[in-house]
Formats: sequence, structure tokens, C-alpha cells
Amino acid sequence: MALVAVPIGSSGIAAAKGPRAPVSSLHFEAIPRIGPNWPADPTGAIGEAAIVTAANTSVAVYDRTGLPLLPSTPFEALGTFPPGTDVFDPKVVYDPYAQEFVLAFLAIHDALQLSWIVVSAMPGATASDPATWCVHQIKADQVKRDGKQWADYPGLGYDLDRVTVTSNQFDFAGPQGFAYAQVLSFGKAGLYDCTQALEFQAFGGAATSNPDGTRAFTVQPATSAGTAPADQYLMSYERTPGGGSALVIWRLRQTASGLRLTRVAMPIGKVTVSPYGTQGDGGLKNSNTWWDPGDLRLVNAFYDPDLQRVYAAHVIFRNLKPDTVTGGYQEAAIRWYEVAPGSPLKASTVTRHGIVGTPETDAGWPVVATDGLGTVFITYSRASVVTGEYLSAYVAVIPAGSTTAEIALLAAGNARMEAVRGPERWGDFNAISRDPLDPAVMAVVNQYAKSDGFGPTADWQETVDLVSNV
Repeated sequence: MALVAVPIGSSGIAAAKGPRAPVSSLHFEAIPRIGPNWPADPTGAIGEAAIVTAANTSVAVYDRTGLPLLPSTPFEALGTFPPGTDVFDPKVVYDPYAQEFVLAFLAIHDALQLSWIVVSAMPGATASDPATWCVHQIKADQVKRDGKQWADYPGLGYDLDRVTVTSNQFDFAGPQGFAYAQVLSFGKAGLYDCTQALEFQAFGGAATSNPDGTRAFTVQPATSAGTAPADQYLMSYERTPGGGSALVIWRLRQTASGLRLTRVAMPIGKVTVSPYGTQGDGGLKNSNTWWDPGDLRLVNAFYDPDLQRVYAAHVIFRNLKPDTVTGGYQEAAIRWYEVAPGSPLKASTVTRHGIVGTPETDAGWPVVATDGLGTVFITYSRASVVTGEYLSAYVAVIPAGSTTAEIALLAAGNARMEAVRGPERWGDFNAISRDPLDPAVMAVVNQYAKSDGFGPTADWQETVDLVSNV
């Protein structure tokens, strides 16, 4: 199934040929829902010898054909937590420059006001053997003398020498409680080898504020493929005065005086439509949809060192006509961005952007990366109350220089999700990575609403696809 997405103008560069529909060469079902666990928060990555996925509270390992090597394993087994601790929000990446998988997840004990970030290095050749993993459990609040915070919504990325974990820090007390974004930079030596000392540096408070002094929210560190990057790039979205918007590009660089974190805002025009989710005005704004497709937070960031471009995407409102619904249908659509980081950083520019969406359907939770030819791949979730499409997994491709996307269905939902009261939470993540053995192939981790045989369902099913556009 392939549909043409609605393009948006950008730099005016047109592709010589239109995009072709992406093709999945491998599809398999990974971690299923286990117990009363919502949402799924699917994540994962592909390495030379294995594929690692995580969902909600478990991690699993498969070979490159999808056969299980390590069954779904609870996160609790990886840490030392007091009874009553909740674990959540996993992220998995593969570092091709060191042949290591990295799993990060969060843990919190509300009554004790304790919070942890757990980072586990999994050697690519022995990822299915937990005895070879190097697990680090650290306090989630690494900025001293500013009260107690807990960590939420982690980001996970890397450059040549370091691994970066980000989080949104919230006070344990208070009705809203958001304090600041936190950035932790780990040296790979101690992170990947438990016989060496773990070394990391924390940034928070004013150090992670936006260029205008406001508090940054959801700073996403980039993953990479291709030439090893010397710098760690990060991306975030910023609401600006007067209803405007900006992308903020951050750079973490090793200097003679130590690690330095810098940032610059790049205006991207006025956002005249309301976000979904909990950011900005808060609450769902679209009566057409019965699920939460996300908000203005960026879900990931990807740096292509060979192109010297950084990519990110999020969800916006956009009326993708034609309309058959009386009064029109305000869709949840994906807006993606390509950024050229400058030298100096203040010279950075948005070089391309576009929209992926289909009339009278709602798209959400997009993650983005490029293949070895510079083709942009975005995997996301989609559903529609108009067509009756249940929550399903999709992928879109945009050729280099184009803003027009071709999309394909990867896994169709087969029942309406009704796990909680009100609009359904459908997980805050999906995942995408470039195959280190074949740069034309992308591994995408997503999910679909799975029937339990009794009408509306509370089941989700994580999926993995290897997709290409050649």
C-alpha cells in the first residue's frame, strides 16, 4: 500500500524523479504487551550481528532474520531498586563506531523521592548474553543544590567518543514541576567497559536554557551513521513570543578547557495551529481523533556526517484537504526538518522541511534518519476515525533534495485501542537506525493495535521492519 503525502515548499529544490514507495525486506513481531503495560514506547536498533528492541519495561534480542536470541527480559533485573519502584521510558541505539548497543531507561520511587537513569552497554557480538553487559545505575538528578528532581522522557545519542543521555527534569513537589532539561555526556571507555571508571559530565539549569533564556524542553541528542562525527549535535523545539517557532540546534564539543555546550535558535515561522498532547496549551485539541498522536516535542534527532545535516520531526495540526467531514478535518501531520550546522554554530540554517500526512488520517510519534544516499526515512503511527483505520505502523521516504514523500503501510492495526479512559496514549517513541552492513537498508521499530478477539483491544504489538528505497 503506497500513498502520496502532501508536500510543503522549502528551499525550492526539486528532485529529478519522484520518490518510490519504500519496500520492506523483513518484517517480524517483537515484544508483545506483557501485563497491564501501556503505552508500549517501542524502541530498538540494528547492529552487525543482532537486533535489539525494548518496549515499556522489557528488552529482547533477535538475530538479523528476526529469530529470538534473548527472550523479553524485565528491566528490573538490570538494576537494584527498592520495592515499589517503577521503570519506564526505554531507549535503544546502536553505536556503529564502537559496535555497542546502548539501552537507557528510567526508574522512579515516588514515596522515597528517588529517581535513576540506567544505562546498559551491550557488546554487539554478545548482545544476547546479559553476562557481558555493562550496567550503570546513576541518580537521575545530577545538578546539585537545586532541590530534588526526577527524570522523564529520555533522549539517547552518541558521537565518536561519547554517549549522551538527555531528560526532562521535574520537581517531586508542585503541580507542574518542570525544572529544566538535563544533558549527561558519558565517556565511552567507562560506559562500555565496567573495568574502567565511569566518567560523565552534567549540564542543567541555565546551561540548558534556550538562547533567549527560557527553559528548553526535550533536547534530543542525535544518533549517526557513516563517517564518525567528532561533535555531538542535539535538537529541540522552542515556542517564541508572538506565536512563532524556532528549532534550536545544540553542539557538545570537547575543547582544551573541557566539554562545551552551545546552542543557537533558527526561526521556522509562525505556528498557527495548536499542538496535541501536554506541551504548550495542554490537552488534546482535535475532537476528530481518539488517540494522542503527540505534541510539538521532537521525538529524535539524526546527524548524517557525510551530508553534514541534522534531521528531526514532530507533530503539528494541518488541514490536508480535500475534506469530506462537515466543517473540515484538522489532521495531525508530521513536519520534518533538515538543518545545516554552521561553523560557527550561529551560522546554522534550516535547509529543507516538509509535511508527511494523508487527508482525514492522523499521524504521530515520528522518528527520522537517512540512508547512505541521503534519502530521508520517517517511521510513524497512523489512524483515522473517518476511514476506520486502527492504529498502524507506516514509513515515509523523501529523496535527497525533495520535499515530496511516498509512504507505505508496514503493519495494519486490527482492532480499536481502548486501554484507558479518554483519548488513548499510544507511546511516546518509535525508532529508526541505518543498517551498518548495508547503508541502503533502514531498520524501523514501531507497533500496531492488536486484536485480543473481543472487540476493542488493550493489546499492542511491537514490530521490526528492514526497509529500503532501492
